[in-house]
Amino acid sequence: MRLKAEDITCLSCAGDMENILRDTEGILDASVNYAEGTVYVKYDPQVLDRKQVFFAVRKLGYKVNIISES
Repeated sequence: MRLKAEDITCLSCAGDMENILRDTEGILDASVNYAEGTVYVKYDPQVLDRKQVFFAVRKLGYKVNIISES
């Protein structure tokens, strides 16, 4: 799933977001592109659904929109 995240203010924030998401049960991988303000999340649909992934990013304090499901 690819998301657009607003207000990623620094590279450190992007790295922290990646680490927190990767530690979330059901998220297999996460990659944050600070320059583009995008977040790519690979997840196990048997553990999380797309809504739960979306809210996992929102819970970190960022406004997000889904760009694509792939």
